[in-house]
Amino acid sequence: MHVLERDGRRPAVLHVHGYCQSSEYWRPTVERLAEAGRQAVAPDLPGFGASSSEAGPYTMEGYADTLARFVTSRGLEPIVVVGGSMGGVVAQHLVLRHPKLVFRLLLVATGAYTADPIGALAKADIIASSSWSLETVSPIVENFFYDRPPQAEMDRFRAVALQASQAAAVAAARSNASSRTLDRLASIAIPTLIIQGRHDRARTPEHGAQMRDRIAGARLEVIEGAGHTPHLEQPGAFHEIALPFLLAGR
Repeated sequence: MHVLERDGRRPAVLHVHGYCQSSEYWRPTVERLAEAGRQAVAPDLPGFGASSSEAGPYTMEGYADTLARFVTSRGLEPIVVVGGSMGGVVAQHLVLRHPKLVFRLLLVATGAYTADPIGALAKADIIASSSWSLETVSPIVENFFYDRPPQAEMDRFRAVALQASQAAAVAAARSNASSRTLDRLASIAIPTLIIQGRHDRARTPEHGAQMRDRIAGARLEVIEGAGHTPHLEQPGAFHEIALPFLLAGR
């Protein structure tokens, strides 16, 4: 896997990106952690970003196991995990399947199930039957933001989305639509912070409240003026909340 990485003291902070995204979405947070002297790693999941040519399985569970192998092969355990959007779903599966690897968890703009799985599966079918083009990925990227970024930024994010393999985009969308962790979250016994954007249409603050209510001691923070990427839309507010949590502990 391609990895965006900065050296620093342990424990390392592992960042997991969302659907049709890449490690570039986490670059600002990686750099802020590096400034604080903490090791930070942000891989491109197989099928996405600079790892687009890598084979699957492109499923939430498969990605969780891939990250577990990455962590253990690098001797990074135990780690702090940050997951955004689909990456937050992967992060949940990582903690549930490999609990000894993770000792702090930050979930961003994510949820424990898809509110409309039938509709999400239908969208995956549309992606499967469409040409993989800017026309296909543009609506996906536009839905990440409450306020549209400058054109140059949108073009960059569209290019990141277009890096993904169509096979990965379809398979990951189907797996994400079918994933449900809600009934297993009570088994998570590590410090957990949940951050949602107030105006997120895909993963609302209510999704965050449902996770908070099932994970003992979890905290929910809602960022105003943000949609599905609060770490990019409101980086000041996001990092004010997230960095003390990520830097705490060992």
